[in-house]
Formats: sequence, C-alpha cells, structure tokens
Amino acid sequence: MSFSPNSTLTEFTADQASYKNENLTPSEELRQMRITEMERIQKMSLHGGYDNGNKMCMAKPDTLAVRMKLLLSTAKGADAHFLVGLNDKKQLVHAHKVILIASSNVFEAMFQTDEENSNGTNAGKISDNCPVVEVPDVEPAAFKIMLSFIYTDDLSELNGDNAMAVLYAAKKYNIPGLVRPSLQIPISELRNVFFAYAQALLFDLEEFSFKCLRYICQNAAQLFGSDDFLQIDQKILCNLLESDRLLLSDEFEIWKIALRWAGEKCRQNGIECSSGNRRSFLGPALFKIRLPNIHEENFAKCVVPSGVLTEKEVLGVYQFNSNPHLFFCGVPGLYSLKFPSHGRIFNWNKAKDNRRGTLALEIEKVSEFAGETVGSRRLSDAVEINGLAWKIQAEIRKKREGTNEKKYLAFHLCCDANEGKPLNCVFSATLRIVSEKSEAENSIGTICDSNIGQGFDNFISFAELMDQSNVFYNREEDKVTLVIDVTVKDQKTEKSIYDPNKSNGIISMEVEKLSKFAREIIWSERKSETVHIGGFPWKIWAQIEKKNESIDNNEKWLGFALLCDAPKEDENWSCECSAIVRIVSQNSSFTDYKRGEFTNTFNNKSNNLGYPNFISFAELMNPCKGFYDKNEDKVTLAIDFTVKEAKTEDSS
Repeated sequence: MSFSPNSTLTEFTADQASYKNENLTPSEELRQMRITEMERIQKMSLHGGYDNGNKMCMAKPDTLAVRMKLLLSTAKGADAHFLVGLNDKKQLVHAHKVILIASSNVFEAMFQTDEENSNGTNAGKISDNCPVVEVPDVEPAAFKIMLSFIYTDDLSELNGDNAMAVLYAAKKYNIPGLVRPSLQIPISELRNVFFAYAQALLFDLEEFSFKCLRYICQNAAQLFGSDDFLQIDQKILCNLLESDRLLLSDEFEIWKIALRWAGEKCRQNGIECSSGNRRSFLGPALFKIRLPNIHEENFAKCVVPSGVLTEKEVLGVYQFNSNPHLFFCGVPGLYSLKFPSHGRIFNWNKAKDNRRGTLALEIEKVSEFAGETVGSRRLSDAVEINGLAWKIQAEIRKKREGTNEKKYLAFHLCCDANEGKPLNCVFSATLRIVSEKSEAENSIGTICDSNIGQGFDNFISFAELMDQSNVFYNREEDKVTLVIDVTVKDQKTEKSIYDPNKSNGIISMEVEKLSKFAREIIWSERKSETVHIGGFPWKIWAQIEKKNESIDNNEKWLGFALLCDAPKEDENWSCECSAIVRIVSQNSSFTDYKRGEFTNTFNNKSNNLGYPNFISFAELMNPCKGFYDKNEDKVTLAIDFTVKEAKTEDSS
C-alpha cells in the first residue's frame, strides 16, 4: 500500500482491501489492520505530521488541567467570543460554550438560543455564526482570571490589585467557587479598600463589609487623606461618619475631613465650592457629625463661620452644650438638636468637661463570660466626671420566662464611692451596646434624674446578644462593647425648688419624642424634675413595660408611677400620701385619662407606687384618643397628690 502525506481517512478506508484476506480469522484481520494503521501514523510523523494542513500527531499533555489550560490559551474550537473592557482597554477573549455552560447558569442562559437551535434542524452541527458578546463592565484581566478558574481551577493570578474586579465577575456570572477566594485576600492588600467596601454593600456581603469598615476606621487617619477617599459616594460617607470606631484625633478633625470631601465633589462637578453647595453634597452625612463634641472654641471660630449650618442648627448645638442634662431627660428647648452627641472611640473613657463623659467596656471572651455563674461581673476603667469616679458594671443575671430561666446581661452605671465624695449626685445617661455595623441602630436604654448606681437588670439576654443575626456581637474576636454617655446635673437646680411647707401639689412631665421612646427596650424610663412636697423629693417615673397576658407579645405598655426619691442611706422614714395619676388630654373635647385615687405609705423599702401597665403605647398614640400631640410628638403625664403624714429619723 502506497502512502502520501496528503492521504485522507477516506483514502485509507478504501485501501483496506489491500490487506483484506478471506483466509484470515477476524482476530488476525484486526491485528493486520492495526499494524497498517500504525505504519501510516509513523509515516505521517516523518513527513512533518500534517494532514490537510493541520498538525495532527503532536503529543498532547498528560493531565486534564494542562490540557484544559492549553485549550484555553490556543482557543482551538472556540465558539464563544467576548469583547471585554472599555475604550482602549478592550480585549477579544475566546472560550468554549460547553465549558462555560457547565460552570455557570448565567452563561447557560446566555447561550440558551444556541442550545435550542442544536435541538432542531441544526442538531449535531457547529454554527459558523458566533457573535461577539460585549462585556464593558468587567476588566479584561479579571475576565481571564475567571476563565482560568473555570477551565483549570487556577487562581495563581488572583491578588489584592484585581480581587474586587474578579469578585464582580464571579458575582455577575454566579460562580460561587470564585467568590470565596476573592474575599479571602487580606484587607490590607486590597488596591482600594473604599471600593472593596462599596462592593461588599452592593452584594450584601455582611462579614466582608464589616471587615472593610473596621479596617477603614482603624486606619482612618491615613486613608482619609488619600485620593481614593475623595471618590467615595455620599452613602459610603454616611456609613463611615456614623461609626463609633473612627480612629481620629477628635470630632473637629472629622468635620474638616467631611468639608474636604464636599469641596472635592464641587470641583469634580465643576461648580462653585460655596457653603450651600458643600452642604448639598454632604446631605444626610452632615447629620452624622457629632458637632456637640467639638470643642467650643473650634466650633465658634471654624464651624459656625463656614456657613454650612443654619442659624437654628448652630443655636441647637449651643443650647445643648449649655445644659445637656435637659436634653437627655426629654425637656423641650427652644431649638432642637439635629446632631448626635454620644462619644466615639477617641472619646471613650474620657470626660468631655466637668459635666459630661463617655465610658466604655469591651467584654472580651463573651462566650466564656456567658458560661460563668450568676453574679459574675466585669468592670470598666473609672472616668472622673464632676469630681466622682464612674464605671460601667456588667453582670450576669437570670430571668424566668415561662418554665425556663434565661441568662441576661445586667448593664449599670456605678459611682466608685471609695473616694469619700458625696453621693447625692443626679445624672442622666444613655446606655448602649455598640453596633458592629454602621448602618444598624445600637441597643439603647436611657435613664434620667437617677441616683447613683442605676441601669438595667435585664438589658438583653445572652441568647439575643450572641445571636448570629444581630449586630452587637463580634464573633471573630468574641467580644461586645458597652458604652455609656453620662451627663451630671448640678445639684443646685434641685435644691432651689425645695419647699418644706407644701403638703399637696401637682407633678407633671412632658414625654418628648414619644415615638422614639416607644421603640426603646423594655425598662427604658423617663423621670420628671424633682418637686419637694411635705419635706420629701417626689418624681413621676414612666417606664416601658410588657403585659404578660397581652395577645401580642411585642406590644409595649407605659408604666406610670409616683416615686419618692429620698436618699437610700436614710432608712427610718415613711410618708403616707394619696394620689391620682393621669394623662393630660391634648384636646379640649376629651377628658384626661386617669385611674382611681390610691393611698400608700412610702418608705425606704417601698418608695414607689403606680400602674405597671397604665396604657398601651398603641392606645396612647392613637390620634382618636386625644392624648398624643402628633405634631410635637409628645404626651403629658401628671400626678395630683397630698401628703397626709410624714415621718423622718429626726421626728421619730
């Protein structure tokens, strides 16, 4: 049988007759056929290994990974073509539909039309019509890394410079196996951590967004001075300014950084860098800056002259700083405060002045603490405010719920009495567990006009605190952060309204921002200013409670009581009085809401009496009832009472 380099398979099949012998058995005939075929292959190799112009006889790689890599790099048989990138960065990339379809349902849907054609009259045929798919939103390098992963599981080119571009491609084409390694690149190695944070929010990657935010906050001094910071959008700026953990020198530095960002946005948009334009670009981010915490001199010399704030906003800050205690107790002022006032991490465990300070306690190894016995405690470092040393005390308590007992975190503000200072101080405080997400609300409780050592015995259960879905527990570091913002009230205010000759009177209290109060946790409270009647200090005590027999387990009720706020160290006193508690109608067409008169003897062991479930918040805020002033978001509580008999240690 003769052979030429251009022999075809058809020619070879025709030549089979040359060795076909009827005298051979089938096995001998097969053996002869194989010998002839191998001779043919060898001769093809000697003549350069070409058949119809195509190299046929080059040995292929042994492993599947190398074969797939070769297939991708040579693009042999490619039937999918992509024009990837923008403008002069565009690159033509080739691939194979069947491999893409096996890896991604997005590619499968993209090529669905071709698949349907293959099931019809064109079944078994390769279409010559392979249109180019334009992919302008993916970087060419990231697209190629994605293909390398699809074909060979190769991630050798994945790094901090391209991780976020690869993440976008992986999310776009729904390739989970590529998403995970893209998120495992150390945050410090990413090319642009602000862009990474934006990507995390876009794709709702909670754990990754938390890591990015934490890294930005810890390195804010360096990162906020970069050009990358000036490219972020308003939403990202809001999230950053909302965080308690921004590690900068002070709030004034944050103000200057925000103005720099707004000025750059004016320049990028080709408009004048005026105070009005900067305010417009800042938008809601302006109200994330904690202006009351800026030193008075910087506020007066730099913030006010910038013209970014309105006159009422400026006056609101001045009014708050002149008497922050009234603000915390819900007493209305002429100007409302529109800016947050609680301390950031650089304020923690510091006193802002002789009246205000912020305490913080990071509970390490929370999982171990939760397993300790009831009564176990953690204490923060002391912070001196108004001459007294204050601390946070966290303690394990138990609370029965039905037939079960649950462990709760007790959260209190305490005054260290070891220094021998007088403990007749009155204060207001906001207790909170710091959120690990900037966009989430802290768990907050508020106490006003309270004596030393106030707080919440059952602030939050450990089950809820450590629940995977909540935002308080840092699972990675096994910790939570407790913070208290404290304002100490001047005692002279209380003494000035003392009147020992009065035996009857009325106490009233306007509960401002009622809708916000109604959303606070159980046992959150408000207390009125002190009124002295019959020689004793009296207050209204309002508290959020739950009614056990309520059909709706989430329904909150207003507890309403009369409190005799005599010093706890005075043990031998008693006071008999009668009282009527009521909610004052805001509409002349309605009468006040009240319960019947009660008489009680108050003493050191029982210093309050009232109604734990006076009225539900749903009924209280119903506009048809006439109690709730919706425009001013408030209700007015009042108690009419008469002191009948009073005994003190001296009188006995």
